Amino acid sequence: MKRNWKETWAKCTDKELDALAVLRVMECTNGIIQYAYRDSLPYALSVDETRTAMKFSMSSIKNLEIPLGDVTLKFEGDLADAMREVRDLYVQGMKHNDDEAYAEFMVCSATSAQAVGLNRIQDAVAILNVHASHSFPRGTPAWGMEYLMQFLP
Repeated sequence: MKRNWKETWAKCTDKELDALAVLRVMECTNGIIQYAYRDSLPYALSVDETRTAMKFSMSSIKNLEIPLGDVTLKFEGDLADAMREVRDLYVQGMKHNDDEAYAEFMVCSATSAQAVGLNRIQDAVAILNVHASHSFPRGTPAWGMEYLMQFLP
């Protein structure tokens, strides 16, 4: 049975939604950085900057923790379970070409962006610009926000 993602996100506390917004901006920014590098786009980062962004993002997703200076955002309980399921859907959909898993991942992506909303996404960009500039240079978190905008009304 598929998870009802709108219900999953609706159960989140404000603190969890704040952390989820940071995660979404981070992972979308990383995705754009990776594609730009692979496709040799004019705005692509250097190989070292690209690796640094990927390492920070992937480590945070796998560990369910985002280190931001003196604060670490932690995903625990039901939210951590949901995040593991999202990651599994991503891996199945993107790495193993499972169209059904990819479609479900996109439902997760859209509904999570809608649940956190524009204000949290903007706040997440500011947080990453200040506390993760070692991993996401030159204002790149705005790229993640721009990607997420497609899911907002």
